[in-house]
Formats: sequence, structure tokens, C-alpha cells
Amino acid sequence: MRNRNLLSLVPLCFMAFAQAESEVPITDSLQHFDETQWWLADGWENGYPFLSRWEADAVKFGKQGMRISLAPDPKRNSDGSYNFYSGEVRSHDFYSYGCFEIDIKPIRAPGVVTSFFLFSGPYDKPHDGNGMHNEIDIEFLGSNTNMVQMNFWTDDDDYSNSHETLIFLDFDASKDFHRYGIYWSEDSIEWFIDGKSVLKVLDSPFDPIPSISSSRLRMMFNVWATDPKIANWAGKFNHTKKKTYTAVYKNFSYTPLQRCSH
Repeated sequence: MRNRNLLSLVPLCFMAFAQAESEVPITDSLQHFDETQWWLADGWENGYPFLSRWEADAVKFGKQGMRISLAPDPKRNSDGSYNFYSGEVRSHDFYSYGCFEIDIKPIRAPGVVTSFFLFSGPYDKPHDGNGMHNEIDIEFLGSNTNMVQMNFWTDDDDYSNSHETLIFLDFDASKDFHRYGIYWSEDSIEWFIDGKSVLKVLDSPFDPIPSISSSRLRMMFNVWATDPKIANWAGKFNHTKKKTYTAVYKNFSYTPLQRCSH
């Protein structure tokens, strides 16, 4: 009896240790690529609704921060269109509750999405996660960068219960850097812009928010062109124009178990 009880405690202790591993503050100017913290998606694509593929070369680091570009291949297709590629940056580790903040200058162009988000799913699963889709988003829809969309999904592999909320800004986000934050806690999700709370969603048994009991979440940044079938959401991307679009990110921070504030 004693041995069975001791063995039953092992997974719980291991889970607590795993959660504690990621609960260390992180600051990164994103001027240099920290390969111990991040990895770059390379040589693959998601398919619909993503019109562009992922290439590591689309991500550059320098004095201004991290630049993620959406760029065309050198040659046109037979129909006159271009294939486009872009970049996605992912944390190696998965993280629990706290404040996630980043300075962003997104792209203003119809059909182009600039994002920062927290994510887990069937192919992005920590060892103690349930493998289901959980996500908390900050997304700029390139057709109008005078607004930003906040969203989340909870244990939702079908992407059937989204919670899109548009926040209208008193500035054009593509013109300069502003600081965007997600505070994820057991009881709520709260989004911040330049240190000011702009949206708060409370956990509910009828409409729960993501929980670390389901999965800790990976930190991700990406830029992508949208399929014309969802032009009513982000605008119609012009895939016949040979042009490169670039978003810039800098000064990332993660503060565990603490609300975002300045």
C-alpha cells in the first residue's frame, strides 16, 4: 500500500517540477538570435488559411530588433502570381501564468497578419499537456492597423469557439513601436497596450479560458499572408505584386505569476 501511494505521487511531483522550470523571468532585446530560447520554423507550410510558407531566412536580428519579412520568390508562377515565404519564431519551452510583453511595429498591407501569441496543440505539446489546441492571441490585420484583434481558444481542436475582440487604437500601429502584453492567470486573461489594460476576460465554467491543467503554452511570433477565401477578415492579399513586407519586434519579456503593469 505504501509503495503504491509513493509511486502515485511521482507524476504530480514531476509535473510541479516541469511547471517550475519555465517560471523564470526572461528578457530579450531580440537584437541577437538566442538559439537556447528560440527556434525558427523552416521549410514547411501550414496550408489553408496560410498562403505563405515558413523559411528561417525570413527572420533577421539586428540593432532595431527582430525583423520578420513576408517576401516573394524570385520568379512568377505561370499565372502571373508569386509564391511567398515568411518567418515564424517559437520558444523551445512552454510557459505557465504570468505577463508576456513585446514591442511590435506590424505590417500595414491587406491580407497580411502580424502576430504574437501563446500556443499549444497536437504538434506543440509539453510532456504534461493534453495535446489539445489552446491559444491566446494578439493579431494585427494588415488591412487596418488602427486596430488590433485579441482572441483565445480553449481545448478546441476544431477552432470552433473563438473569442475575437477588436480593440480600436488612437494611433496607426504600423507607424511606430508600441508595447503589447498578455497577462494569463488562473482566473483571467488580460491584454495590455502601452501598460494600459484594454480587455479582460474572466474564467467561467461555461466558457473556460486556457489553463495549465490542460497545457502550458509556447511563445510564438509570426507574419503570414492570408488565403483569399478569408479576405473578409484581414483583407485580400495581392500575390501578383513583387514586394517584401516587414514587421519588427523588440524588447520581449516574460514575468511569471505577475500582472503586466508600468
